[in-house]
Amino acid sequence: SKVVYFSTDEKVEGAYIDQNKVYFYDEFIIDVKDIVLPGVHNLENVLASIAAAKLAGIDNIHICDTLKTFEGIKHRLQFVTETDGVKYYNDSKATNTLATSFALDSFHQPTHWLAGGLDRGNGFEELDTHIDHVKHMYIFGETTEKLTAFAAQHHIPYTICKDVTDAVLKTASYVERGEVVLLSPACASWDQYPTYEVRGEHFISQVKLI
Repeated sequence: SKVVYFSTDEKVEGAYIDQNKVYFYDEFIIDVKDIVLPGVHNLENVLASIAAAKLAGIDNIHICDTLKTFEGIKHRLQFVTETDGVKYYNDSKATNTLATSFALDSFHQPTHWLAGGLDRGNGFEELDTHIDHVKHMYIFGETTEKLTAFAAQHHIPYTICKDVTDAVLKTASYVERGEVVLLSPACASWDQYPTYEVRGEHFISQVKLI
């Protein structure tokens, strides 16, 4: 049987990305910017899925429709909506710094980062190299003091918020067209919410009122 490859950084016999466009062999499939799921780790899954779909005989129209609408797993870097040119993402499942580092690395646009929650005694130094594009932080929960110190250390403007709902409301004063609002708490939810799912639902509900 024939081996089909995929790669995000070089042309291969199969699915690959070249100049921010996705190809299957030499056939253009879709622009990377039109794929709803953000992040390099998701692009690898997308390429594998495209290869499988093409081998199964699925046409490009159906492949593209799926890639333009599939928002991913709920609460895990989930695209919620775009309003006035601002994209909102729910990554409530990111309950530690490693998960949040993946989320932050998924964007290059100026990012408004909502973070905070249960204080497990850890710091946030792991995120030092993932925040160059963070424009403003919205901080809530037990870890407020640690995260405000982190923001100040890195000269990131920040706003202290009551909870996730309040944080979404406060983004309205600072966010501009072309930017991203990202809930990726880097902490468990139990100080204010029974589960990360409930925390994520509060974020989604407030975003949809914008």
